[in-house]
Amino acid sequence: MEVEYTLTEDGMIQFECTDADGKVYGVADTIVNGMIDDTLVIDMETLDEIEDSELFKRIVTARAVYMYDSYAVQEALKELTYNKQND
Repeated sequence: MEVEYTLTEDGMIQFECTDADGKVYGVADTIVNGMIDDTLVIDMETLDEIEDSELFKRIVTARAVYMYDSYAVQEALKELTYNKQND
C-alpha cells in the first residue's frame, strides 16, 4: 500500500492510501494533545466509510508506518499540538 500525506486542517492530518489494485482510500486522523483521537477511512471513489475490519487494519497499519518514517508528518503533529496549546 502506498501512502501519501496530503493535508493538515482543522485539527486533522489527512492521507491518501493507494492499494495494490489501484483503489484509493482517504484517511483522516483527528489529533488531540498530540495523539490520534479518532480515525476515519473512506473509499475515495464512493465516499463510503470503510467498515471492513481487515481492510481498515491494513490501511491504518500502512498509515502508521508512513507516519513514523515521515519528517513532514512529525512536523505537522508538532504544529497541531503547539497550536492547540496556544489557543
